[in-house]
Amino acid sequence: MKQGTMRAAMTTVRPTALFAVVSCILALPAQSSVSVVDSDRTITLANGSVSLRIEKATGQINELLHAGHSMLSPGQKGYVTTLGRFIDDSDTTYTNVKETKVRSKFLRARDCAFKTHVSTPEMVGVSFTPRRPADFPFDMEYHYVLREGESGFCFYVVARKPGDRPDALLTQLRFGMRVAESMRHIRLSDERSGLLPASKDIANAKGKVMDATYVLPSGEIVTKYSWASPTEDVPVHGLHDDTRGVWIITGGNEYLNGGPTKQHNTSHGTYKGPILLKLFYSNHYGSRGSFVSGEWKKVFGPIFVYMNSGDGPQALWADAKRQRQQHGKAWPYHWLQHAEYPVERATVTGRFHATGAADLSRGWVVLARPKEHRGLDWQQQGADTYIYRARMEANGEFAIPAVRKGSYTLYAFASGVAGEFRKDDISVNSADTIDLGDLQWSERSFGQPLWRIGVPDRSAAEFRHGDDFHRWGVWFDYPREFPNDVDFVVGESRERTDWNYAHMAVWEEEVGWHPRMIPDDRKGEGSWRLPTWKVRFRCNESMQGRATLTIALASVSHDGGLAVELNGKPLATFVGMEGDSALPRSGIRGIFRERFAIFDASLLRRGENVLTLDLLPSKMHTGKRSNYPHFGVMYDFLQLDVNHSRHAAPRPDGKRE
Repeated sequence: MKQGTMRAAMTTVRPTALFAVVSCILALPAQSSVSVVDSDRTITLANGSVSLRIEKATGQINELLHAGHSMLSPGQKGYVTTLGRFIDDSDTTYTNVKETKVRSKFLRARDCAFKTHVSTPEMVGVSFTPRRPADFPFDMEYHYVLREGESGFCFYVVARKPGDRPDALLTQLRFGMRVAESMRHIRLSDERSGLLPASKDIANAKGKVMDATYVLPSGEIVTKYSWASPTEDVPVHGLHDDTRGVWIITGGNEYLNGGPTKQHNTSHGTYKGPILLKLFYSNHYGSRGSFVSGEWKKVFGPIFVYMNSGDGPQALWADAKRQRQQHGKAWPYHWLQHAEYPVERATVTGRFHATGAADLSRGWVVLARPKEHRGLDWQQQGADTYIYRARMEANGEFAIPAVRKGSYTLYAFASGVAGEFRKDDISVNSADTIDLGDLQWSERSFGQPLWRIGVPDRSAAEFRHGDDFHRWGVWFDYPREFPNDVDFVVGESRERTDWNYAHMAVWEEEVGWHPRMIPDDRKGEGSWRLPTWKVRFRCNESMQGRATLTIALASVSHDGGLAVELNGKPLATFVGMEGDSALPRSGIRGIFRERFAIFDASLLRRGENVLTLDLLPSKMHTGKRSNYPHFGVMYDFLQLDVNHSRHAAPRPDGKRE
């Protein structure tokens, strides 16, 4: 199979028939073959419905038409952003601080090598390879494909690193288009939609309070992070007005890093026009990955950029969702022929059977490498590999489609269930269905549970502000809502009102903590305070045996840790937890992790007990004011178990008594 070539050997997904039966969608122009107009500086692909003109030198789209209407903001483009990090073993000093020998560099789209891979009346595929600077580690190919009868085009990236280049990591890879100003309405799902700020309002903003976060002339604060979302929640998302829409449709997500809980930006307003994004790789919200050694190659995508017209937003959205269903069924796309994109794939199936009260409905199953490989949990994988995932059915059945040949570890987790299922040595060596059969899954237990705060769902959604965390600056409410900090009484307090969504550093000064334009004085007349949180609970009898406190964290923003005390006595200290920055980026989750404090149950008093939680940031920004907390954690859940016999339940650390 020759790399870099494509074939039109699959049944075309033709939206023309779909439009004919949906009366609210306007008729498309008559279907016509794909045409190519090659000039000195641009190449134009058209199929009677869609026309895109691409600059040869940059690989950027400078004109995009649907049914004769321009979809881009005037003077704006569709483009790719590529950022790589690499190890530099030279003696060159780049900064005036201690050199870490890790550099980051953007790949500028210039002096592209243009290539036509296939040109038939049914399909045209072209690629653009930017000239690689001598110190940039990756070769990148940006591919565009236009097919007959489709109201949109496909885009994908082939990334390659030869073995003789230094260890490197892609830190950002994204495709973006600034679309017409009228299409400021954003839609991510049936539940999430809204209106982006006007470009002129951002251009005339009073100032910024954080990166890509503006104070509009009206005083409203808007940020691009308000529309971030787990990728699995947005298989189709887009921008639209009352009659036209442009949508990013994802047929499969195997190339995305971080698995099903990974979050990415989707769309936001800019002073140059609303921008529609598809993140193929990013470090936001965690999932930093690891450096790639030796020779490496990966296909990111394809995605389908779909355009439609119709009578009202609901009709546009309904049509876009139908298109996504079609592309999901067509994945992997048989027209794409590449050694890194085999179309003959396997489906991995199985059936979970839960013991006890565990409910596995709507849980997730993940196929990835074992976490012992390079020391990465599946949440941190995907920089150099592919991750496969699927939802469980209510009866515990699952089917993970389109899996490449290889050896995998199966992971599973479900809302309300403590612990993660794991099964190693899953071998996929054919394109057949691999049935793993019946899998027994028992909810993890370290003994008799005394209490639990929160729900094991890898997020802080059930706590205060867990339902409005997309509002930038929600952390400013904490000093007013919790003047005495969180003091939670088990059995009396309520999670939704009495446990904040984030435990974070708080800035204190006489005028209170509020947003200021940057740059501000940043020193202020105050200081940072690290709130101590308390959990009060009662024991009706003296305890014997082994106690285990589980602290499950949905996020850690910036590096740091926690100190835990029980009744004034140190219980455990957890440090060295890498940050994911979900808190300032309007997230409710980042990288999930658990920590366990194991202690003698006799430390529990008969009567009232007080557990305290203290923040331990790796760096204290003394006197340096900021518009967001420089450190904070989000709790998923806390649980205290007691094993009275010491030996009846396993220890989380695997040790024996």
